[in-house]
Amino acid sequence: MQAGAAVIAVGLAVVVWRALGGAETRGRVFTRPGRTGVGVLLLAVVWGGASRLVPVAQYPPPPARPAAPAGAPNVVLIVVDTLRADHLSCYGYTGIRTPHIDRLAGDGLRYANTFSQASWTRPSIATILSGLYPSSHGAIHKADILPDRVDTLAENLQRFGYRTVGFADNANISQAFNFQQGFDEYRYLAPTFFFLANEPAAQLALYSGLRLIRERFLSHRVDVHHYYQPAEVVTAEVTAWLAHGAERQPFFLFIHYMDAHDPYMVHPFNGEGYARVANPNPPPAVAERYRQLYDGGIAYLDEHVGALFDTLRARNLYDRSLVVLTADHGEEFQEHGGWWHGTTLYDEQIHVPLLVKPPGNSVAGRVIEELATSLDIAPTIVAAAGAPVPGTFQGHVLPLDDGRPSARQSVFSEEDFEGNVLQAVRTKEWKLITANSDNPRGLPPEALFDVVTDPRESSNVRAAQPAAAEILRAELGRSAIEARAHGGASQQGGSDAATQERLRALGYVN
Repeated sequence: MQAGAAVIAVGLAVVVWRALGGAETRGRVFTRPGRTGVGVLLLAVVWGGASRLVPVAQYPPPPARPAAPAGAPNVVLIVVDTLRADHLSCYGYTGIRTPHIDRLAGDGLRYANTFSQASWTRPSIATILSGLYPSSHGAIHKADILPDRVDTLAENLQRFGYRTVGFADNANISQAFNFQQGFDEYRYLAPTFFFLANEPAAQLALYSGLRLIRERFLSHRVDVHHYYQPAEVVTAEVTAWLAHGAERQPFFLFIHYMDAHDPYMVHPFNGEGYARVANPNPPPAVAERYRQLYDGGIAYLDEHVGALFDTLRARNLYDRSLVVLTADHGEEFQEHGGWWHGTTLYDEQIHVPLLVKPPGNSVAGRVIEELATSLDIAPTIVAAAGAPVPGTFQGHVLPLDDGRPSARQSVFSEEDFEGNVLQAVRTKEWKLITANSDNPRGLPPEALFDVVTDPRESSNVRAAQPAAAEILRAELGRSAIEARAHGGASQQGGSDAATQERLRALGYVN
């Protein structure tokens, strides 16, 4: 009966909507904003019918597992979306101060030269949570999900007796793309739909039409909640969980923040913001303004990460936990003639922070200059938990004492995004980037940079340094083979219209 009422409501809405379209064309009775307002009223009717169709989520009970060994540390893994390492004051940045993140660095180890394996969210966070290169875990393209065959960090810790809990703030790593694998609880903190719509209503064509009109003609103010949940909300959700969930230890807590991602908002929030979806290719003249707002988002994030750390301290959890903070990728502000992320492998998009505070703060303030990667996070956490490190992990275990990490000769990154098929290999002295010849970004097929004398990667010296180029080509070929060592069939998910709307708001769907 309820389903029938909802269908009738949708039908009536469509009929009236078309009638309004005719009225607008014939007599200009309704302006577009006026038509939108009437449409919102119609949607309210649909919301009422559709809201009763939402199924109640059923979660299976946590699987049986052995008790973790006594003394196994809690693990808190914080991933900040789109956070460049060189925009944190503990990495030498002077544009803003990030005192709470700096304090975490002072309590543990700061890896100065950490590089992600991809420059957009899904493949990069899949690498962090699996210890596999994108070519091995298979979550590379926009339609790809994290395959069931991948044995995740959460699954490894779950089998070892950990309670596993995740808070995700980006549709790219929601249940729609299978990122909940191994988590006893996995909460996607979904953004608010326009017009206070619920999820079933957001899947209607009527909603998409109204959203388009609203953004094109009525978007004088930007509400961050339409794109993601800000750090204040994320920290509040995690704090609420800690109030009861932390009683059962050890736990693995994965926390994902979005505040460095566009839209770049004015802080404190006043409704001014600039989103990629509204203006995919802004003029270069606004780069400095966007960079300042990006910094403001990082400062805001730092404040609320600090509140999380205060809660951990108040509950006597901070000193007894392994705390890791990193990012999935960086962001470009015209350094190489472009914007956003995902379409290059220059350092502004793949140089990420990595801060690791061991239990007990035994190595406070140490800086590690050796190369590290996002691949290293999963094996390092598993080893710190005292669990056996799977042989499938492709990263290195980073020592959490005074020992020296194994010296990497190079790091490898790869990308296949929006027609840009890229590979990069980087040593401490050189970096080689290759690109498909018809890439939309217009990158050269091969570019070599002396990153010692040219850290901004501004001068391609491939022709002038043929010997170095040849060495890097060989290293890139070896790395590409290694990256595919555990590859298998990719899986594509049929993400629903609501997920597509969330991705569209963040610029991932046209």
